[in-house]
Amino acid sequence: MFRLARVALVAVLSLAFVWVGLCSGRPAFGEAKLPPEDQPPATLPPHPTSTAAPTATATPARLPASARVPILMYHYISEPPPGADRYRIDLSVAPQDFEQQLQYLAANGYTTISLYDLYAHLKLGRSLPPKPIVLTFDDGYRDHYEHAFPLLQKYGMRGTFFITTDFINFGNPNYLTWEMVKEMSAAGMDIESHARTHRDLRNRDFQFLVWEILGPIEQITAHTGKRPRFFCYPSGRYDDAVIRMLRSVQTWAAVTTEHGSVHTLANGMTWRRIRVHGRASLERFAATVRSAGGD
Repeated sequence: MFRLARVALVAVLSLAFVWVGLCSGRPAFGEAKLPPEDQPPATLPPHPTSTAAPTATATPARLPASARVPILMYHYISEPPPGADRYRIDLSVAPQDFEQQLQYLAANGYTTISLYDLYAHLKLGRSLPPKPIVLTFDDGYRDHYEHAFPLLQKYGMRGTFFITTDFINFGNPNYLTWEMVKEMSAAGMDIESHARTHRDLRNRDFQFLVWEILGPIEQITAHTGKRPRFFCYPSGRYDDAVIRMLRSVQTWAAVTTEHGSVHTLANGMTWRRIRVHGRASLERFAATVRSAGGD
């Protein structure tokens, strides 16, 4: 009962805080006083925290108009269970196949970067390595910790994990725990938000969006000490109200399930990704990555 009361109190306070921020002109949670175009600090730390104080640096004379960087989209890193439907099979990449994909990337000169690196490149003109690529993992499944995380460490690669926080809060054994999340974050993986419950965010009222979007930001920050700045739309669905809410809490960019690999600041709330299909051959994976990277 005490836990439920505390959760309710946090939700009420969060709602009031964002409401005041949006309606009175004062910044909401984590929001700096920025120009209308929603600029980030002039200096982006490798992974910003809620307490970092940015220092101004000279703006480069010429910023890139766009960046062609494949953002790969994974879901399950495990074998599908017996009797799995076609949808689950397509979302499931076997651990041995995932390792072969990492081996291919390493052998062919690809460097995993973070969404922070991509954003800093577009916003501040920071350079990217040759053949950059971003690896993202949706939903926060337990096999991300059991299979993806150790393989990323084995090959010295970085991953971005979009977690659905209520799946963790209620102890679902198929999903990560907060201890796992903390360990992954401490090891250099990026933990970002995939909303609270993974429900469709379209055509929702203000209170619902506060609950789904602000709550995970606060929880991830509390558990990792790092304030998430990127968002993954549940099932790729969004509308203008969702984007406005994300901007109000200083989300820097968001990713969709739409196919593509060319990114700009103007489309920062709808960055596209490349789906990695389960049971796809290594040759198909390689061809997809080469095409997305412009090779």
